[in-house]
Amino acid sequence: MMIINRILGAALALLTSAPMFAGTYTFKIANPKEGTKLKIQWRTTGETDMVEVKDGVATISKNDFTAQYVKIYYGVRFSFIMYFEADKDLTVNIDAQTRELSCTGPSDEINKYLLHTPFAVVDPNAAGKEEADYIKTSDSVYYVNLELLKKADLPANFKRLEKKRLLFKSYSRFPLYPSHHPFLKKLDSYKPTSLFMNKMKELTVVDAECLNFADYGYYLMDAIQCQAFQGGDSNKEFMSFVDANVKDAKVKSYITDSYIYDIVSKKGLDGNDNLVDFYHKNVIDKKSMEKFDATCKQWEILRAGSPSPSFNAPDVNGNMVSLESLKGKYVYIDIWATWCGPCRGELPYMTKLEEQYEGKDIHFVGLSCDSNKSAWEKRIQKGDIKGIQLCIGPNSDFMQKYLVKGIPRFILLDREGRIIKANAPRPSDPNITKIFDELLNN
Repeated sequence: MMIINRILGAALALLTSAPMFAGTYTFKIANPKEGTKLKIQWRTTGETDMVEVKDGVATISKNDFTAQYVKIYYGVRFSFIMYFEADKDLTVNIDAQTRELSCTGPSDEINKYLLHTPFAVVDPNAAGKEEADYIKTSDSVYYVNLELLKKADLPANFKRLEKKRLLFKSYSRFPLYPSHHPFLKKLDSYKPTSLFMNKMKELTVVDAECLNFADYGYYLMDAIQCQAFQGGDSNKEFMSFVDANVKDAKVKSYITDSYIYDIVSKKGLDGNDNLVDFYHKNVIDKKSMEKFDATCKQWEILRAGSPSPSFNAPDVNGNMVSLESLKGKYVYIDIWATWCGPCRGELPYMTKLEEQYEGKDIHFVGLSCDSNKSAWEKRIQKGDIKGIQLCIGPNSDFMQKYLVKGIPRFILLDREGRIIKANAPRPSDPNITKIFDELLNN
């Protein structure tokens, strides 16, 4: 028995003392931008590492992870794809000014291929072609990229994965053809024929392994929406299509999370209870569920009928105006900024609304989130913007409580300051007048 125990003990010692594979990735950055961190997005876990850059160098080590594609970001609109393996160190040279890249290390051949291969892409203007020609153009791009892969001297397993990735990279614009084609051809209407839709269906591959490619995730969401949306209730069409066509649990979970989280995080829970139920039925990733449920909890206090968070902000003359002082009328709030193009685009429509409902029981309130208060003051002093104009600044408690992630954002409250719509239609949306009329007639 003692001999057996010693053998087992020795085996256990070997197992526990066996070295873990660790990869160290060093990024040497020329012309670094002060205060800018390097961001690494890991595909298999969905995790993101933010790495400090000190004296132009950022270093990160990872233990025992599955070899995978990673997406690396540095600065504004500067990103690239690499392939990391846990047992192979890598040094990456980045020129932040010229955006030139190079690398050295045991897996440098794969990464040189990813960084420097002149992959073919479909010209955006090619969507002006007729369907048959567009399909031929897209196919030719894929074949060119396959040839580039074939010529590269790379490990067989990586080539197998890369062949899959190239399918979605090459056809990335394909699902957008039905919307781009009529725009480029200046057509009043267009409906894809069976020729295009059959090709679209052929390219809509459901394969959980492909979730390791960012290209696949982007492509798949566009491909499903291209086929699912038929002009009716888009949420019902999405759920129906996914139930009927996506059987792989992991892929279904990813698609459901991507689509529904985006909607709920931006628009809230009102009218979306069926989406929430569908989410809980199909998403199997625990981290995604936790993030979604936390977002739903935040939006729960913004449901219709809930008391609105308040504000107290100055007008251009320095007079303070609170939400409580506006009770007795409906309140239509526009959160905007002078630097925001879409915000400025809504101003003429807001003026028309104010003129249409002048003398009615509606307060039109503009809440500026400008950090440059003088820019807001100058804009208001022009005198062409009507309504109650206030400046709450960029970090207001009101914006945080309303989960404002983008502007313009419109909010509609009742006479008592309760929420009617935490994410109301814009002034340019004809539905807003229907809502106003219904409220005022009641």
